[in-house]
Formats: sequence, C-alpha cells, structure tokens
Amino acid sequence: MVVLLRQFNLSDIPLLVKYLNNTLVTQYITDAIPKPYTQDDAKWWVSQCQEDSLFKAIEFNGKFVGCISAQLGQFEYNQSAELGYWLGEEHWSKGIATKAVELFSQSLLEQHALVRLFVSVVSTNTASIRVLEKNNFVLEGKLSKASYKNGQYFDELLFAKVIEEK
Repeated sequence: MVVLLRQFNLSDIPLLVKYLNNTLVTQYITDAIPKPYTQDDAKWWVSQCQEDSLFKAIEFNGKFVGCISAQLGQFEYNQSAELGYWLGEEHWSKGIATKAVELFSQSLLEQHALVRLFVSVVSTNTASIRVLEKNNFVLEGKLSKASYKNGQYFDELLFAKVIEEK
C-alpha cells in the first residue's frame, strides 16, 4: 500500500466533485463545503491549496482519494494545530486515513514548532475515532451538543497528541 501526500492539481477536480457530492463523505465534515459541490468550487479549492503546505491531497496507489489539512493556532495557541481529513467512500476501511494522519502529523511536527495536534470528531464517527487512536491521539474530553447539522445536535470528542519534549 502506497499512501502519499502531495499538493492538489487540476486533475483532482473531477474526483473532488464526485467525492464531495456524496453525503456519506460529507456527513461528518464542515458545512463550509458548498452543496452541491461544483467544478467551480473544486477549481477554487485547487487554486487556493496548490502552494499551501497545510493542505494536502491524499493519494493511494497513484490515485487521488481524499484530503488532509491543518489549521495552525494563533497567538497563545501558536504551538498547536487542528487537523481535518476525509476520504472518498470507496477508499474507506483500507488503512489509508490512518497512514495519511501518520504522515501528515510527522510532517507538521517537523516543519512547525508544534507541541500539540488535535481533532474534534463527531462522537458517532467511529471510523475516524479509530484512525486517531491508531495514531496515538488521546481522548481529552466530550463537547456536548458542540455542532448542529441537518437539524440535529452532535456531541464531539476532542482528541489530541501532545509532544512532551520540544
């Protein structure tokens, strides 16, 4: 299994549109993603991310399969980053997300002065929870009714990986 992280390119546009119009893919990720997700949305995304090291395309065996990103903290939170990731449905349960989180976490910690990586994940997203656990992220707490999507409140679980010595 070969999982690579790379910059986005124009050839990713058709699959971005396909993946992000699948409600199973978008059910747990941000509502900031337009619905429906169009070619223009994908073109804008690719143009915004091509030069940014905090946004990576996930490639599996030579094919674009998803996205992983980080938002660096600011001010007193400048030693931390929040991760986000998703995969196209047909690529679930193959270890791809686990490997992508491993690679991206290593890269973030090497390239930035970070001591903390964290993810807030919907409590019913058991697959993502397992990805985080396999990458040694630790459950720090539950945020009750932290998000509201499609007429429903969701609890979120806060997972983090803290580097003890820096």
